[in-house]
Amino acid sequence: MAIKSMTGFGSGAAENENISVQVELKALNGKYLELNLRLPKSYQSKELHLRKLFQSKMERGTVQAFFNIEVKKINPGQYSVNKELAKYYYDEISELGFEIGANTQDLLVKIMDFPDVLSVKEEDEQLDANWNTISKAAEQALSNLDQFRVQEGQALGKAMEESVVIIQSMIDKVISFEPERVESIRERIESNLEEFIGVENIDRNRFEQELIYFLEKMDIAEEKTRLTQHCRFFLDNLYRDSGGKKLGFIAQEMGREINTMGAKAYHVGIQQAVVSMKEELEKIKEQVLNIL
Repeated sequence: MAIKSMTGFGSGAAENENISVQVELKALNGKYLELNLRLPKSYQSKELHLRKLFQSKMERGTVQAFFNIEVKKINPGQYSVNKELAKYYYDEISELGFEIGANTQDLLVKIMDFPDVLSVKEEDEQLDANWNTISKAAEQALSNLDQFRVQEGQALGKAMEESVVIIQSMIDKVISFEPERVESIRERIESNLEEFIGVENIDRNRFEQELIYFLEKMDIAEEKTRLTQHCRFFLDNLYRDSGGKKLGFIAQEMGREINTMGAKAYHVGIQQAVVSMKEELEKIKEQVLNIL
């Protein structure tokens, strides 16, 4: 299963004897599916159908859809101008422009874009034909957006895989420091005891018992094992139909083990390895947020 990015761009085009259509889609991150469709007023009655099309093709993300529809053939009576409303707008705005000294050039052209000034009346048959053309362009744009998301997802997947491999290598590094870490803890405790109560007052049997108890509390074997398992689980799900949410949950579990390991480190080499793990985990978390 291909990884898909939530961000992307797609465009589509189609035409018939009446219109030519261009559709542009821009997708951004989003927890849920949020559609912003900008349809011409004459086709707004079809918006629900368009939303159903988008919802059937997309899971989540914020999507902006831009429709550019150019009329190729004008039928008599297709367009009508509300002259009274246009004249009202023209007189009022011209008067205001004169009072404030504003330029009102091309005012009439701009008024044509005002609500209810210019209306389009299309026969049902023509409206259906045009809508089929619009739907075709939208489906093409969705397909291209999907391809874009797959390409972006491949790059994200490779980057996350590399980060997990680095974390795994840091686990091996931690393991290599373990004997040195245990000896360092032993020497530090023994040195502190000698300083505070004197070497002649140390009960060696009691010392060994307390040392074992402390080392058990500071043991990071379980954290290393669980982190290794989480890394494998992450890679196993990376190219499956898991989605960004599941990968995000696994990354959270990885973070818990890394943090606990850092809290128990008591060794500069292990602490440095933990810092490197955290750096790679932050990269993973950022990339996971962009996965569909």
